[in-house]
Amino acid sequence: MSKSPALEEKLLRFATPALYQQMADTFYSYHIHPYDIHGTVKKNESGYEVTLRFSQSFSQAMATQVSFEQAMGPDADVVQFFAEAAEKCKSLLISNYYKMIKL
Repeated sequence: MSKSPALEEKLLRFATPALYQQMADTFYSYHIHPYDIHGTVKKNESGYEVTLRFSQSFSQAMATQVSFEQAMGPDADVVQFFAEAAEKCKSLLISNYYKMIKL
């Protein structure tokens, strides 16, 4: 019996606390609460595949591959990924807000 892919995913917060803290810090700088993001990781041979889901129903996603070293101590590439995700999330939150106002 094979494992379900959903069971292999672990929450970013518990699987890689250093990455979660970097993500939280980056999103705080954009005034976005970490609970607006659903971050998961999948462990593979070369490190972790990090997936961030956001929007109203967490339908939007961004993913990247990080090494084990980057997971322990996030570098500039990881910070750049989180900044790009925060920008995209912020623009979606703003557009959703204006859609709600027009209703």
